[in-house]
Amino acid sequence: MQFLILFYFLGILFFALPASAKIMPVPFTSQAPFGSWASPYQDFCEEASITMAVHFVWGIPLTAKVADLHMKIIKQYEEVVFGRWKDTSAKETAQILTNLYGFKDISVKEAVSLQDLKREINSGKILLVPVAGRMLKNPYFTPPGPLYHMLVIHGYDDAKNIFITNDPGTRRGNGFEYNQQTLWLAIHDWNGGDVLMGKKTVIAVDK
Repeated sequence: MQFLILFYFLGILFFALPASAKIMPVPFTSQAPFGSWASPYQDFCEEASITMAVHFVWGIPLTAKVADLHMKIIKQYEEVVFGRWKDTSAKETAQILTNLYGFKDISVKEAVSLQDLKREINSGKILLVPVAGRMLKNPYFTPPGPLYHMLVIHGYDDAKNIFITNDPGTRRGNGFEYNQQTLWLAIHDWNGGDVLMGKKTVIAVDK
């Protein structure tokens, strides 16, 4: 009887442990879908991240032509609603998903630990994450890298100590792997341009 009780509680403990790896399928686009990084594409990281989230929710593929159209429509929305289109905060980015696309399962949260990010991914969500871009030290960014950037986290692997991202800031960004601590330290919201003092805020997107 004691053995059965021990086995029962070990079973509960086993199933309560968080997963050590998970990845959600998210279509990728760079913020320059046709390879031109001239304006406005050099500043389209938020628009590209939104576009990827939209197609994650819709569950349909994403082509360069469709991505380009999405980003230009989002830019027009930003100009009308915010009076600008560059450098949207987490709250403003979430507002686009809610008001322009009509999504309901969108939440803006302040993360306090790496485990917060993993819990969201384990629950089937993806994360749109504002970052101090230069802190990422991505070798494919044009030096010194963007002061402010946004990307999509859609997986992690604790064995490799990585987050799996779709980073629109490079054409090599599909499934780009960042060291977990490096990405965690880089997370900072726009904060009116004082990015390094911005809170560790993420946008959780659920289907």
